[in-house]
Amino acid sequence: MAKKSNQNNQTTQKKTVVRRTVVTNGSIVRTCAFWGMAVAAVLYIVSGLINFIAKYTGGLGATLQAVVGIITLLGNIAVIVAIALPAYGYVSGKNRNWRAAYWVFLIIFVLGVVFGAIPTFF
Repeated sequence: MAKKSNQNNQTTQKKTVVRRTVVTNGSIVRTCAFWGMAVAAVLYIVSGLINFIAKYTGGLGATLQAVVGIITLLGNIAVIVAIALPAYGYVSGKNRNWRAAYWVFLIIFVLGVVFGAIPTFF
């Protein structure tokens, strides 16, 4: 008894690969935390280098000090983004007191960053 070949009966099918990107709340939080930390680190290094240069440049030093203040403020804002989103994820499942404490702490932190940077501009 001879075996039948199934090659004649089979049809060739092309498989289409569909790439799906799923964005979850956790991935957004992790992304913001990472990039906030990265931006803050770069800005702190740049502000440190400019501050070092400002010490030895004489009249240009005052202008560079203002630039350092702006860069430090931007770095602090990046840290706020990096901290605030994961912290809200932590308190979102907790009771109202935890969420109220989150908003109080966030407002205090933001005010500290802003008012801490104001003397730099004057």
